Amino acid sequence: MERRVPELDLKAAAELLRVSEETLARWVREAGTQVVVVLCTNGDKGTSDREVSPAGLASLRAAEQRAASAALGAKETVMLGHPDGGLEDSLLFRSQLVREIRRHRPEALFCIDPYRSVSHTHRDHRMSGQVALDAAFSYAWSYLHFPEQVEREGLQPHRVGEAYLWGSEAPDAFVDISGYLEQKADALLSHASQFPDPAGRKERVATNSAETGKAAGLPYAEGFRRIRFNLGSPAWRYLHT
Repeated sequence: MERRVPELDLKAAAELLRVSEETLARWVREAGTQVVVVLCTNGDKGTSDREVSPAGLASLRAAEQRAASAALGAKETVMLGHPDGGLEDSLLFRSQLVREIRRHRPEALFCIDPYRSVSHTHRDHRMSGQVALDAAFSYAWSYLHFPEQVEREGLQPHRVGEAYLWGSEAPDAFVDISGYLEQKADALLSHASQFPDPAGRKERVATNSAETGKAAGLPYAEGFRRIRFNLGSPAWRYLHT
């Protein structure tokens, strides 16, 4: 089990917590893992209530995320503040994610699996996952990318070891989260504006975790598609020389 795995969200933290909350909680409690949540968008459009202003909603979602991160045991929550529905694969966004990778120097990152063949998901989610993977695999390790972070901010290039992609259609890594269902439910319910039915949410957490566990022969589990970047390996060096 990794001892230190700062984590990069990459889009709505509520979505992150639905899928990987128990895994991160277990790593924090049992392995002393340090978790950093990077929230890419501010959630200012995630409602159908016309009485709620975008600014008011963004402020509420920020407070809810801080409460959820505290329930998880996260070391830090970084809020990038991009508008809901407006996340782009831009130079700015890439540089922000590279900066957080270089600042926290994670062994692994968690983000949504951006690839779909039989289903669909929110555009911001897909964008966050793709840019996170690109930031780790193509940019963060090279001082030639965003050199101002090295020269002016004192950050150093960093090689991320692996990524765990939640929400995948083809998970191949499973984590036993028996004993952590209540903690996941508590963190999810911190997002009260998104989950108005606490009893129903707790029931769905248990049901979904049990369904995932069947694939791994576990009572309750979370599933991920695992990518090992192998940065610095002979095969990787062949492609980058």
